[in-house]
Amino acid sequence: METDRDDYRGDEADRAGFYIDSVIDDHVKEAMRKAAEIPKGTAGECSSCGEWSMRLVDETCSPCRDKFARFYAP
Repeated sequence: METDRDDYRGDEADRAGFYIDSVIDDHVKEAMRKAAEIPKGTAGECSSCGEWSMRLVDETCSPCRDKFARFYAP
């Protein structure tokens, strides 16, 4: 969070509430950032198995991506 958590003024309960809110906000922002990185995908025929899928990423369906993930991992 932009604000320094340790520099907040107020009584102990206020500081604890502010700290909890700021940590939750950090986690929500991180989840949103990760969700934005998920590739969009398109509908079509999988290049690996030939089955039609509603969502292909790099022309590959989810079961094939999971099955062959160990081959593509960096």
